[in-house]
Amino acid sequence: MTLTLSILILLISLFAILIYSVYQPCSKVKLNEIDASKISVNENELAKHVNALCTTTGYRNYKNKIAQAETLGYISKTLNSFGYEVHEQKFTAVEEEYVNLIVFYGNPNAPRIVVGAHYDSFGDQHGADDNASGIAGVLEMARLLQVHQPILEYCIELVAYANEERPFFTTKDMGSFVHAKRNFDKKVSTKLMVCLEMIGYFNDQEGSQKYPVSFLNYLYPTKANFIALVGNMNNHSTVKEFKKYMKQVAAIDVYSINAPSSIKGLANSDHRNYWHFKQNALMVTDTSYFRNPHYHQKSDLPDTLNYKKMAEVLKGTYYSIVNITL
Repeated sequence: MTLTLSILILLISLFAILIYSVYQPCSKVKLNEIDASKISVNENELAKHVNALCTTTGYRNYKNKIAQAETLGYISKTLNSFGYEVHEQKFTAVEEEYVNLIVFYGNPNAPRIVVGAHYDSFGDQHGADDNASGIAGVLEMARLLQVHQPILEYCIELVAYANEERPFFTTKDMGSFVHAKRNFDKKVSTKLMVCLEMIGYFNDQEGSQKYPVSFLNYLYPTKANFIALVGNMNNHSTVKEFKKYMKQVAAIDVYSINAPSSIKGLANSDHRNYWHFKQNALMVTDTSYFRNPHYHQKSDLPDTLNYKKMAEVLKGTYYSIVNITL
């Protein structure tokens, strides 16, 4: 065998390993209709939550204290109705008080899985997908836990974060940074953080899905009709297992990517702050502006979302969270 051929084989092998590492194939996993039928996700509840968050007095951006108070009130009231005690994590940013809302399923002294989404919107728009859809997901997750009462070795900490959007994005004034730092400083054993970021927009048209790097077009679909899991270079096994469980019960295609957080879009939500503290975190997302033309526009409204597919996303996320081994 010539040296040139040996080098070529080595390069091809390395490229194949790289692709496998990024893509994390789970092609042999089949839908388990029996287990899927047992998970009672309610798409009408999802739509109700999104509509409630999009009909506040004005937009729920960081400047609008009335809309934010209404949002906090709705989230708290809903969680209370499921039987949870709601805890407020207050903090100061730009000389104003902001609040993260927290509830626990299980013993807070046990190791935790954090499931969170931000409730603020960007500027003067209601943000149905960004991120009323994520909050609706957190609320539905809270309901499912109370309905099904799974016996878990972990505590599930459900969080509604303030201040994900600009001008706070990437700063220590993000609600998720405050929360991640608090848990880190208190030496809370956080086994996993699951970020629900824009989980409601889908499109079956060819070419509706874009990617931050062109070669990803050869690995992933060109139709925006799937849900994505985003991990970093430290949690390949977690992402693969999470995807495996999602695919067992969710009637929607599930794809994942593990890649450096420096790639555009991969660290664009609250999970970034758990990565900052070297914690295991992943994002569940419809890929945001890589598919949704209404991103950060007034047209990001409740009637642009697909609640049936969104329900499948939540079914898979719930099943993964209660079954994953960490």
